[in-house]
Amino acid sequence: MEVPLIIHVDIDAFFASVEQVLNPDLKGRPVIVGGGIKGRGVVASASYEARPFGLKAGMPIFRARELCPNGVYVGPRFGEYNRFSEQVFEVLSGISPSVEQASLDEACVDLRGCERMYGTWSARPVARLPFVKEADGVYRRMEKRAIPPARRVLLPEGSRWVAAVGLWIRRAVRAETGLDVSVGIGSNRLVAKTASGFGKPCGITLVEAGHEAGFLAMLGLKDIPGIGRATRERLLKWNVRTVEEARRLPRELLKDAFGCRRGAAMYDLLRGRACSADDSTGRREPDLPKSISRETTFWTASNDYEFVESMLFYLTERLGRALRREGLAGRTVQVKLRYQDFASVRCSRSMGQYADRDEKIFAEARKLLKGRWRRSRRLRLVGVGLTDLRPARTFQGGLFDDGADRSRRLDRCLDDLRERFGFGIVQRGPSINLAHLAHPVQDVKLPEPARP
Repeated sequence: MEVPLIIHVDIDAFFASVEQVLNPDLKGRPVIVGGGIKGRGVVASASYEARPFGLKAGMPIFRARELCPNGVYVGPRFGEYNRFSEQVFEVLSGISPSVEQASLDEACVDLRGCERMYGTWSARPVARLPFVKEADGVYRRMEKRAIPPARRVLLPEGSRWVAAVGLWIRRAVRAETGLDVSVGIGSNRLVAKTASGFGKPCGITLVEAGHEAGFLAMLGLKDIPGIGRATRERLLKWNVRTVEEARRLPRELLKDAFGCRRGAAMYDLLRGRACSADDSTGRREPDLPKSISRETTFWTASNDYEFVESMLFYLTERLGRALRREGLAGRTVQVKLRYQDFASVRCSRSMGQYADRDEKIFAEARKLLKGRWRRSRRLRLVGVGLTDLRPARTFQGGLFDDGADRSRRLDRCLDDLRERFGFGIVQRGPSINLAHLAHPVQDVKLPEPARP
């Protein structure tokens, strides 16, 4: 029997949990982390004690205060969040040489090739802890909930060792940082990530190979990564509300409605199949994303052009790193602005050729920002993206593109440094100013920009 070897680790209510660890008096109380606590900021994280009131990330602070007036509202401390994230990553790096950190609070551990190292863990007492069998091939254990004796089951013997590794990760992170994590184990990253969300908070979920489709059928469409609100609204027009109903749609119909690549990927995704397997070069094909973008919301609205431009460069560096990691290049730059009154502006500009260099992308993004800048209006959000993507190796730069090769080598050198020591190890260009500007986002280590 094939054993699921992908472990997804997600820190529960990350920012709020860090605040509770740093201040034990906040334990058991509704804690809300957000910017502009006295103004018009947004919620960045809410503890699980606050969520029964309806609070969630992205909600305006004034609305959160209406729903939970007795909550503890604190401002963000990104230096501390980065420190805790690095500690968690260090724990995971000791488990496997293949660990991919998706964001500050998420990482994926690949145990392929580690079978001989951990195969004997099935004999450890931790591997014999009882689970609840939610469905065929789906097992869950909640740390903070007692399992009724009638529902206690042991995992199949072949999967016990990988579950023991997942349980050890939870306990090691707890001992090292005081934070709780949820763990999902599956045969691919999609299933593992969905399983970690299914086990929240402070739980572990294991989905055996061959039972991915049955597991996803237990969930709603909104719980499946890759099926966003726009896709759900489009499916709703066809009276499709559940995963089972979506699976009845033929592959060709999905390809006609959402495009060949997107439709085929959705068809596989609804069945729990890996729809972007790595090839021998480590790059994902053939299902290319339509766009890649990075954006962030300011804790307080700003009309400081120098600050906004510096943040745009920082986001462009994040975007460029993601492009090069995926082996992609794009041609059309997009900039997104959202003002204090929640009015949004989106604009785009073609570079004329495909590129993945930070310098090239930022030059076009800065032109778009200058053309839409209005000092009389304060900005709440800025973002940058790239569309019309293609594999980078199939294109070459212009013949007279002076300095392009040097710029490309510099980008890749910085990528290597940041991969080894963290993104904040090197700062360059306008992003250096972010550590010195008198503005709420002033920590030396900046937050991970939100993913669309």
